[in-house]
Amino acid sequence: MKAVGVKTMFSKPNFKRFAAFLGLNFCLSLAICSVFLLYAGSHPLGLAYAGAALVSNTALLAVAVGIPALLLYLTRLPALPGALLAVYQLGLVTDVAVYKIFKFHLNSMVLNLVLTPGGLESLDQGWGTKALFVLAAAGAGAAQWWFWRLSAGAAGWRLSTGRRPLALAGLLLLFVAADKGLYAWANLYDAVLVTRNSQLFPLYQPLRVRSFASKYLGVKLDAEVRGGIDVRYSGLDYPKAALRSEPPARPLNFVFIVVDSLRADMLDPEIMPETWALGKKSAVFRNHYSGGNATRFGIFSMLYGLYGNYWFPMLGERRGPVFIDELKRQGYDLRVYASAKLSFPEFNKTCFAGVPREGIYDEPAGANGAEKDLGISEKFLSYLRSRDAKKPYFSFIFYDASHGNYDPQPGLEKFKPAFGVSQLALNKDNVGGLFNRYKNSILGDDLLVGRIIKELEARGGLKDTAVLVLGDHGEAFLERGRYGHNQGYSPEELRVPLVLYLPGRAPAELKHPTSHLDIVPTLLPLAGVKNPAADYASGRSLFEAAGRPYLTAASWDTAGLITPDGILEMPLEAYKGGLKVFDPEYRALAGKEAAQFSPQILQFQREARRFSK
Repeated sequence: MKAVGVKTMFSKPNFKRFAAFLGLNFCLSLAICSVFLLYAGSHPLGLAYAGAALVSNTALLAVAVGIPALLLYLTRLPALPGALLAVYQLGLVTDVAVYKIFKFHLNSMVLNLVLTPGGLESLDQGWGTKALFVLAAAGAGAAQWWFWRLSAGAAGWRLSTGRRPLALAGLLLLFVAADKGLYAWANLYDAVLVTRNSQLFPLYQPLRVRSFASKYLGVKLDAEVRGGIDVRYSGLDYPKAALRSEPPARPLNFVFIVVDSLRADMLDPEIMPETWALGKKSAVFRNHYSGGNATRFGIFSMLYGLYGNYWFPMLGERRGPVFIDELKRQGYDLRVYASAKLSFPEFNKTCFAGVPREGIYDEPAGANGAEKDLGISEKFLSYLRSRDAKKPYFSFIFYDASHGNYDPQPGLEKFKPAFGVSQLALNKDNVGGLFNRYKNSILGDDLLVGRIIKELEARGGLKDTAVLVLGDHGEAFLERGRYGHNQGYSPEELRVPLVLYLPGRAPAELKHPTSHLDIVPTLLPLAGVKNPAADYASGRSLFEAAGRPYLTAASWDTAGLITPDGILEMPLEAYKGGLKVFDPEYRALAGKEAAQFSPQILQFQREARRFSK
């Protein structure tokens, strides 16, 4: 090939040559991203989808980076397009390395850990890793020079003439259609071997059609979830060891009573008199945190004892929690009573995947949350009166009146003035009326809790029944400028009451920090499980008061680390932006303060991948 000077190469746009240059970069990107196939499992269907998604996603990323590269090429500055594409290829290599270590893609949390002095060393990645990165950067730059040299003969390539470019474009579109179509089908018909790989590639966007197909095409969605994935094809290492158990001669029943959006300061004798009375003979945890700032992650952390990032692979594989699996193995009667359908969030495919459909009551009659809460209470009370007393049971009761509209039970508007307020009009002046409406809704659900406790007492059930009353997450009312939940990691959104009644245990008020992740490690030993908690959870016993470095909470694409010195909000996706740091009162601090969290970030990263293969 005849050498061409830099100025000559860029003196006049040669679009065929530039197209060949981009094509060579696409092939390199495809080779780099093919490493992700190693994590796709070994089932043919999952591999077929992953292969189509590899080509499709790489092509879409190539378009996204190719457009700015073309604009830079038109400026006739020779180094700019090559520099952009070199950085892009280096980013893909780095993302592959990050995914290998952490099992999620490059984001600012990882960058903070890598760029903080000592961060790589703490990951056992020292100078050798840094040298490899420099080598990769040099290789990415050299590749651009070589690709440009190779593309000089593009005008003579047969591929660059006739209809072949259109055929190539059509082939790539076919891969895109196959990828999106296969995922849409799998999402519609619960083909978990496909859906579990939806987070395999960076910035991948799946096509979901369940709501559209149900509403406009008349497709009947699955009423009961089918079995999960074969463990041979699983990407999870959960539990770390098979559970070893010796069930007690007189097994305990387990009753969870969860009130949606129940924040910690609602446990007050004026607002929750029945739960307050139960607390007089229970363990009351005064510094308890949800494992998430939204329902799916709050309930998930409560029943799995795992970090919220595991929601996605558990959902992908339809893997239920070992807590319920063990109770089912021991012959427990499993019952779930919920005021809102368990299909959204997809608890029927995660937390309660192992509960038979006949044991689930999640479509109560009623015009609002208060009426539905009354309905599920009556259903549970009816079950208590007719159940087989020789068989232990697990029941999960999930109230919803205190979520969203804050529906009070009729005639129970104790706190006044109480009124609804549009979120668009909500401000410090009118939030008090909405807060009173919220407290009234809590009062109504608390009276339902009291009816359940009285029925248990009347039937002697409290002698052999563990009862938990708690919130899935909290609720903010502009105390720090935020309303509702799923907004951040403020104390109002994360701190919830936890009242735990255990037969024979003396009442106590405990003030050490505890988490939803600690619930399963507390309860499974009561069912005779002998394994250490680390085999199946990231938490520990609620009664273990020794210091811990942090608590964690999750949202869709971020996680929070809560320490005595502050709160760190970390992105788990590349698009989510940078780290945010807050003091214990949830006041924003400068980003440089994130450096103090590096040891906790490291521990978080290790635990966030410990149950993955």
